[in-house]
Amino acid sequence: MSIQILSVVLYGRKGDRRVLEFRPGQLNIITGRSRTGKSAIIEIVDYCLGNSHFRIPEGTIKDTVSWYGLLLQIQEGTQVFIAKPTPEEHAIYQSEAYYEIGSVITPPPFSHLKINSNDNEIVTSLSRLLGIVPNITTPEESESRSALEATIRHTTYYLYQDQSLIANKEVLFHRQIEDFIPQTIKDTLPFFLGVAEEDRIRIEHELRLARRTLRFAQRDLSESESIISDRYKRGISLIEEAQQVGLLDLNFKFQNVDEMLDALRSAVKWKPSLPPVEDERAPKLRTEINDLRSALRHKNAEISSADSYLKFSHGYSSEIDEHLMRLQSIDLFDGDSEKHQICPLCNSSISSPPPTVDDVKQSIEKLRTDLSTVQSERPRLLEYIDRLITERDDIRRQIGEKEFALQAVVSEQSAAEELRDDNARIARVVGRVSLYLDTVEFVDYSAKIRNAVEEAQANYNRLQSLLSDMNSESEEKRTSVLNRLSALMTDFARRLKLEHSEWPFRLDMRHLTVAIDRPGRPITMQRIGGGENFLGCHLSALLPLHKLFIDDERPVPRFIILDQPSQVYFFSPMKYLALDGTTHDTLGSDADLDAVKRMFQVLFDFCKNLAPHFQIIVLEHANLPDAQYQEALVDQPWSVDRALIPPEWIQS
Repeated sequence: MSIQILSVVLYGRKGDRRVLEFRPGQLNIITGRSRTGKSAIIEIVDYCLGNSHFRIPEGTIKDTVSWYGLLLQIQEGTQVFIAKPTPEEHAIYQSEAYYEIGSVITPPPFSHLKINSNDNEIVTSLSRLLGIVPNITTPEESESRSALEATIRHTTYYLYQDQSLIANKEVLFHRQIEDFIPQTIKDTLPFFLGVAEEDRIRIEHELRLARRTLRFAQRDLSESESIISDRYKRGISLIEEAQQVGLLDLNFKFQNVDEMLDALRSAVKWKPSLPPVEDERAPKLRTEINDLRSALRHKNAEISSADSYLKFSHGYSSEIDEHLMRLQSIDLFDGDSEKHQICPLCNSSISSPPPTVDDVKQSIEKLRTDLSTVQSERPRLLEYIDRLITERDDIRRQIGEKEFALQAVVSEQSAAEELRDDNARIARVVGRVSLYLDTVEFVDYSAKIRNAVEEAQANYNRLQSLLSDMNSESEEKRTSVLNRLSALMTDFARRLKLEHSEWPFRLDMRHLTVAIDRPGRPITMQRIGGGENFLGCHLSALLPLHKLFIDDERPVPRFIILDQPSQVYFFSPMKYLALDGTTHDTLGSDADLDAVKRMFQVLFDFCKNLAPHFQIIVLEHANLPDAQYQEALVDQPWSVDRALIPPEWIQS
């Protein structure tokens, strides 16, 4: 497929159209003064080819143009018209578009322009029309960048050479200075050169899928084996738990999974032993024991009081008896009252007894009476104490019997509690075993998955071997293509009379520059020196690339736009920019006109040799008087009264 430019169409704010027509298969030249809008043509074309980033310069063009249109010749009988509106104020991105495809298209009037597409759809459609088959450029696994699919957007690196690029010694391709673009060029250029063949790309894609399938199958196999191992270990753990709680014999051993499962199935048939019914005697016995202990304390208190009283009375009678015995021993107080009327000191008669003696006698008599009373009550007191002691012993016996009965009840309850605890512990184990048996599956899927791994490995090895063979063929083809390209580049360098053109020129794919293989060591474009040589390196790289694209029928648009290539042949850049686009002004400049003519002759010859398959658009300040050059002009030289934007649009 071929894509060439038929016209650039601008729509004014009032709906007027400015149509700039180009001839396919030929060299097209636009010349004129500086600041007439020539350089904006590259950005307008790129904007309509699906670039959402609006790069058209601010100022007159953006202020006066409402829509930018591009009419393309795809192939004989197919044309495409694309138009995109100027972004809203302050916006720098715009992806909506008008898209039309047909056999012959006339740029529609302003009133017919309606949004019906977007940049993504335009890129997809143009890529398909151009013949770009589905492709994926995949980086090495060690690299972090994403896979990339080449589209028409990746051909633009070889379509434009603006005024700052065309003689740049550091940069060879459009946008090469931007981040990530150099790597993108390196990834996609082999595809456009035909080195990365579609079959190889397909095999690479299949190999990636096979690698992924193999990785997933290996992961599934590992997980399956791990799951079975975990299930087996869990079964062993449950067997040990069942043995610990008495569900299985401690000496039980199993030889395989089936025996293990049978043992666990027998364990879950366990039935819990019924504990005794809750005994209500214990609280009653505790109450009775407490009552008896209270009675015992009361009885002990009575016995203690009686003992104290007995001891007191015994001491009292002993004391009285001792006093009486002493009085009787001296016969101080006998029964004869007359004796008590004689003075014990002088032995004379006393007419009246001393009152104190009578008192003592009365006291002695009272003591005798009390002593007699105490002695008569002692047997009854001892009997009372004996009865209390008997009652206390009976209470103690009852307490002992109650405590023994309580101990028996408590023992029964402890046994019941232990039984309940054992049942609960066993029940927990049985529950885990039951859950295990309900959920575990020992179906060996590993064999099936292992077969899948073997099949995936075999498929991966087959594709890898096939790709290895293709890589070998691709490397040979790559070498062949680069050798052909080098021969063409060297020929162009000699025709342009570049320095070192006696040595082979080649494209350095690694550094994206031009290299010259002179003896000793190669030199690159950056180290050649001179604007003419920089321009010559650009032309001697891009034109041969496009010839290979055409010769090998690669899906790359068949045009290139060069902005001010002759600037390097003028000794004064200021004088070059001051040219008015007339032949008189050019001839009167300080330019190396022979070099300018030689450069343009190379361009003319290139289009002629490839006609009608390639189109060159040159945006210039210079204007040569020869007929061939004049016939290539697509418009009168642009000046104050004639430019990309009509003067009336600016005035209005």
